[in-house]
Amino acid sequence: MEKKPLWRIISSLLAILMILTLLFPFPASSYAKDTSSVKPAQNESQFLIRSAIAEQTELLKGKPKIHPDLQKLPASQEVGVIVHLSNRPAALEQGILAAQGKTVTTAKVKEAKVAAISQQATVASQIQQEKLNVTQGFSYSTVLNGFSAKVKAGDLEKLLQIEGVTLIEPDVRVEAIPEAINQVKPSAIAKFKASTTFLGIDKLWAEGLNGKGVKVAVLDTGIDPDHPEFKGIYKGGKNFVPNTVNYAKPRAKNDPSETKPSERPPHLPAVNDFGGTFATTHGTHVAGILAATGANDFGFKGIAPKVDLYAYRVLGAYTGGEFSSIIAGIEEAVVQDMDVINLSLGGYGTSEAESMSFALNNAMLAGTVAVSAAGNNGLFRSSIGTPATSRLAIAVGNSTIPEAHHSGMVNATVGKYKLAKVHNLMATELNQDTAAKLVGSTELVAIPGAGAEVDYKGKDVKGKVVLVARGEIPYTNKIKTAKAKGAKAILIHNLRNAPEGEGPANVFFGDAFDFIPAFDLSRADGEALRRELAKSKGSVSFSGIKTTTTAGDAISETSSSGPTTPNFDIKPDIVAPGMNIMSAKPMYKSEFPKADYRKAYVRESGTSMASPHIAGIAALMKQAHPNWTPFDIKVALANSAKVLDTTKYDVFAQGAGRVQAFAAVHPQAMAYSLDKAVQNQSGTQINNLKGSVTFGPQPIRTKNISVAKQIRVKDITGKGGNYKVSIQVKKTAGNAKLTVDKPTFTLKGEQLLNVTLTASKNAGAVYGDEIIGYIRISNGATAMSLPFAADLSGEFITELQTPAMTVLDLSFDGDGVNDKAEYRFNLTGNLAKNSLEIWNIMNPRSGGFEDGYIGYIHSAQTMKAGKVAIPITGKYRPWTGAPETTIPDGLYSFDFLGIPASNNPPFVGANIYPVVVKNTDPIIKATLTGAKLSGKVEDMYLVYNTELARFGLPFDLNSKLKASFVVTKNGKAQKAVPFTLKQNGTFTLNIQNFNPAADKVKVIITDAAGNKGEATINQTK
Repeated sequence: MEKKPLWRIISSLLAILMILTLLFPFPASSYAKDTSSVKPAQNESQFLIRSAIAEQTELLKGKPKIHPDLQKLPASQEVGVIVHLSNRPAALEQGILAAQGKTVTTAKVKEAKVAAISQQATVASQIQQEKLNVTQGFSYSTVLNGFSAKVKAGDLEKLLQIEGVTLIEPDVRVEAIPEAINQVKPSAIAKFKASTTFLGIDKLWAEGLNGKGVKVAVLDTGIDPDHPEFKGIYKGGKNFVPNTVNYAKPRAKNDPSETKPSERPPHLPAVNDFGGTFATTHGTHVAGILAATGANDFGFKGIAPKVDLYAYRVLGAYTGGEFSSIIAGIEEAVVQDMDVINLSLGGYGTSEAESMSFALNNAMLAGTVAVSAAGNNGLFRSSIGTPATSRLAIAVGNSTIPEAHHSGMVNATVGKYKLAKVHNLMATELNQDTAAKLVGSTELVAIPGAGAEVDYKGKDVKGKVVLVARGEIPYTNKIKTAKAKGAKAILIHNLRNAPEGEGPANVFFGDAFDFIPAFDLSRADGEALRRELAKSKGSVSFSGIKTTTTAGDAISETSSSGPTTPNFDIKPDIVAPGMNIMSAKPMYKSEFPKADYRKAYVRESGTSMASPHIAGIAALMKQAHPNWTPFDIKVALANSAKVLDTTKYDVFAQGAGRVQAFAAVHPQAMAYSLDKAVQNQSGTQINNLKGSVTFGPQPIRTKNISVAKQIRVKDITGKGGNYKVSIQVKKTAGNAKLTVDKPTFTLKGEQLLNVTLTASKNAGAVYGDEIIGYIRISNGATAMSLPFAADLSGEFITELQTPAMTVLDLSFDGDGVNDKAEYRFNLTGNLAKNSLEIWNIMNPRSGGFEDGYIGYIHSAQTMKAGKVAIPITGKYRPWTGAPETTIPDGLYSFDFLGIPASNNPPFVGANIYPVVVKNTDPIIKATLTGAKLSGKVEDMYLVYNTELARFGLPFDLNSKLKASFVVTKNGKAQKAVPFTLKQNGTFTLNIQNFNPAADKVKVIITDAAGNKGEATINQTK
C-alpha cells in the first residue's frame, strides 16, 4: 500500500475537522464534551490507570530483572530490597475488575490474596533449599505480591533465578509530603442579564455602529439563506465541499446553504451514533450570533446586524470537513476583500507551524481580520487546536454571561418508594413560566437506553414525565426528543463510574423553544426510581421552583488553553461569551416550503459561539475605524479586555481577558507589543503587532537570562497624558523578574517602552517554572493591559510530530502482503510511560476494561526523543490478561499516548484510524445472462463502511475493493477489465464482444488488505 502522510490519511478518510460546539454526551466536568468524532477522548487519568496496570502486567509476565541500582555491588554488601512475584496482588486484581465494570466480590479478592500468599510460601521454600542469605521482612499480597528483605548482593542473581520472582528493586527511603488545602469560594450574584448590555454592544448601537458597509464571511457548514434573521444582509457565498459518493446529488459552487436532508444518500444515517445530524445547522447558528437582524419577538439580535454577510461552506455533512476546503475558503475571503472572517472550527494540535495557521497569518497580513475558535478540549495547558494556533490571528476562548438557574423539589412516589429532594434544572422552555408548566401530579415513565427516539418505541409519554439515563447521545438531544414525544418534563440521571462522579452532572443549557424542564439527578436517585418503576407505576410532582442568577465572567471548563508550540505564545488572545447562546437554526425552506421560522432558534455552547461575538465586535470596530489594520483591531480588543479572576484563570486560559466592546472601539491610547512571527512554511519572519508579550522558552538551565521586548504606546485621541506602568506578576520562579525602563512617562504621539526579563541560571529548573502576569499602562482615566509569559523550565515542550502508519489495511495471514506496518512519528523530547493501544470502533464496550480498548501492541516506561518506528506485526496483548495473540479482524483506531519525561505538556498522543485488519477473501455471487453480468460482493469492507457511516465517515467502496473481470476466448484469458461497484456492493454491466456460447468470464475482487476473491460465472440456464 502506498505510504501516505498524516494529513492525507486524516483528511481523505476521517474528515477530522470538528465543529467546536459542545454536544455534552459524556461531560467530564460542568460544561465538558466528547471531543472525538468517533470515540470518547482518552483522558490522562484513564491512560495512567491502564499504563499502571500495563506496567505491572509487563513486570509480572516479562523477563526477571534486577534494578540497575542493585547491579555491580560488592558480593558481601547487605542491601535492602523489595522482591516482586508474578501472580497479581489482590488490589491489582480488584482494580482490573473495577476498571472492567465488574462486581468486586470479597471472594474474588480473597482468591487473589490466597494465590499471592501461596506463591510467597513456595518462593520462601526455594530460598531455604538454595541456602540463600536472605532475611525476609514484610510480606505483601494486596498492593504488591512480594516481600521486603535483607540480602547479600552476591545472592541477588540466584534469588532472581527462583521461579516466580520477576523484579528485585532497592528499598528506598522517602519523606512525607504536606497536604495541600483547597478552598472553595461561594458564587457571586449577577449584575447583568443581557449579553449585549454585558459586553457594551447596545451603547455602540446607540452610536450608529451596527456593521453597515463591513464585509464579513463565516467559514462554516453554510447558512439557511431563507431565515428571516438574514434578510437584507446576506449577500451570497460559495461552496468548497467536494461532491462525493457521500452526497446524493451535486450542488453548485455558488450554493453555500447548509447540508440538506435531501442530500443524504441511502448508505448514510440521518443521525450518527453521537447525535450528529447529516443535515447541518452550525453555520446558521454562528452567523446569527454575528449578524442576526432581530427578526423575532423575544429580543434576540446579532452583534453586527447591518454587515454584508457572506457564507462559505467549508464543512459538510455531520459538520465535518477537510483542511483543503477550509484553506480554499480562507483564500477566497482574502481575494474577495472580506474585512472579517470567522472560523468556528478546528482540529487538534498546538503547533503554530501548520497550514491553516499559516493561512490565517497571511489573511491578517492581507488586511482581513481572522477570528478563530480556540477549541473545546478542556481548560488545561496546551489544549488549544489549529487554526487558533495562528500567531497573527485572533483566537477566542469561551466565558459565561449571567444566567438564570432554576431548582425545585422533585416529589416522586413509586410503590412504597418515595423521593423528595431538591434538584437543579439543566434546561427550561423559552418564554415559559417554569413553575406554571410543572403544576400538578403526573405519571412517571422510565425510558430504556439513553433516551434516543428508538427508546420510546411502544411508550406513551404525552403529558407525562420521563426518566432517562445519561450517556450515548447529547443531553440536549435527550431533552428535545422527550419534548417531541409530548413529555411534560424529563429527569436525567447519572451513571455508574461517570468521570466526575456519580452525583448530579451539574450541567446547564439554559432555555430554548425545543426544551422542556429537565432535572439533573444523581445515579443513586435515578436508578432507585428505575428499579421501582420496573415493578409498579409511579407519579411525580414538583414544588418550590426557585431562580438564582449567576455572576457570569467564569471561563468554561471546556474552553481550550494555550500555550502554542514552539514559542510558548499566549492563546487564546481573548475570551467572549460562549455558553448557552441563543441564535438562529435552519429550517431548509427550499425543501420544506411551509417551514415556520417563528421558533427557528436554539441555544448552543462552545468556543464556536464565543468566536462570532469577537468577529461581530471586530466588524463594529472596522466601521468605526475604517483605516485600522487587523493588528490595530487585535491590539485594541486585548488592551481593553477585563482581566478575569487570576486565581482561577491564568494568561493561557483567558489571554488578555473578557472582551469589553465599547472600550475596544473607543481607546484613548493603544499599547502594541512588537514581536516577530514566522509567516509561512518558507520560514520568513514578519512583524507581529499584538496585545501580549511573549518571551518564549528560555535556556535557563545553562545560562543567566536577560531578554528585552518592546511595547509601543500610541496616542489615539491626541489627548496625551501622564501614564504609569506597573508589572503584575501572577506566578514566578527563582529570582525571575520583569522591569520596565520607563515606569512613568508623558505620552506625546508615541512612546517606546523596553520591558526586560532577567533570571539567574537554574540547573535544577523543572516543568512548570515560568513567569506570567500582566503589564498595566494607565493614566487614571484609561488603562491598557498586556499579558506576558516566559517558560523558565529549561525543558522545551515535547511534541509528537507527523504521526502516520505505513499501512492502514492489514492482513496478518503470512502471505507477505500487508502483513506488517510501522507506527511512525517524531518525538522532540523523551517520554516516560507510553503505550500503543488498539481501540475497537465497532464495539466501544469491548476489551478488558469494557471501554473499547482491546489491548496493547507496545507498552514501555521510557522512549527516547527522535524518529520512532513501532513495529506492528500482528501481535498484541489483550487487556483481559490473556497471553499475547494475533490481532483479530476488525475496524480499529491505533492510539499512542505517552507522558513526557519533562511533564511538559502532561501527555502527548496520536490516534490513527480507521485501521482495517482483515484476513477473509471477498465472496462473489453473480449471474451471467447472455452478455449481461450482474451480482454482488459480500465482504467485511461493506460492514466496515456501514459502521463508519454511523459516524458520518464512510469511504468510497471502490477505494477498498478493486473489481475486474477476465474473459476467456478460445482457451486464452484476455486482459482484465476493471469495473465499478455500487456502494452496496452490487454490480451490473454488459460485456462487450462477448460470445455467450463459447466465452467464459471470471470476476476478481481484490481488497485493500491484499485478499483476493475469484469466481467463474456460468451462463444462466
